[in-house]
Amino acid sequence: MPRHQPLITLNDGTRLLRLRRRFPRAEQWGLYAFADPSIVARQAPVFWHMASLRQVVRLRAAPPKHRQGLAPLTLSRFNADRVAAIGVDNIPLVLMKGRGAFVAVEIHDIAVLTQPFASVFEINGLADLNAQTELLKRLHRFTEQAATAANRQALTVDERLHHALIALDESMAGKTYRQIAITIFGEKKVAEEWQGPSQFLKDRTRRLVAKGTELMKGGYRDLLA
Repeated sequence: MPRHQPLITLNDGTRLLRLRRRFPRAEQWGLYAFADPSIVARQAPVFWHMASLRQVVRLRAAPPKHRQGLAPLTLSRFNADRVAAIGVDNIPLVLMKGRGAFVAVEIHDIAVLTQPFASVFEINGLADLNAQTELLKRLHRFTEQAATAANRQALTVDERLHHALIALDESMAGKTYRQIAITIFGEKKVAEEWQGPSQFLKDRTRRLVAKGTELMKGGYRDLLA
């Protein structure tokens, strides 16, 4: 990582990383640069590299006056946690996450990071139509105020991933399945259900350890699809 990350926060709250050179070791992990280790994990912004993303919204932006009839947008319209990275190619990649959804937007005009813009979304052929349609639906949901039932269900998925990472850490520390379950679900719940006839809690703990191991071995990149 750079000795001092060139990280700034724009007026709308978007955190921006601009790099003048590449960091190959970080790119091997799918990142523009490693996170600053002095920031706790839940607060450190993560800048995924464009090459590591399976699906990206491609947006060409222009000043509003050049695109009559299209309502202008700003990044602040999107109710999501936003980080942006500009690599040596000088193309901004804006990563938006919120309500259990993740969308990466490649913007071909650096000025729109701080100004209103008219947007034109690109689709590379009919084979790309379904994937881009789903991404644009996710992006549109970021402009809506009210959370939907689908959003709430997505948050449950986030909680499962959180539990999987805890299970992975505990497993690598040599803990038994029961000890792992106590860490995640609490001693009272484990005492009541661990020996139950359904074996549900045991099976759930095993699945969490397996999921955490899968994420560690490269599955984490599938979360960006």
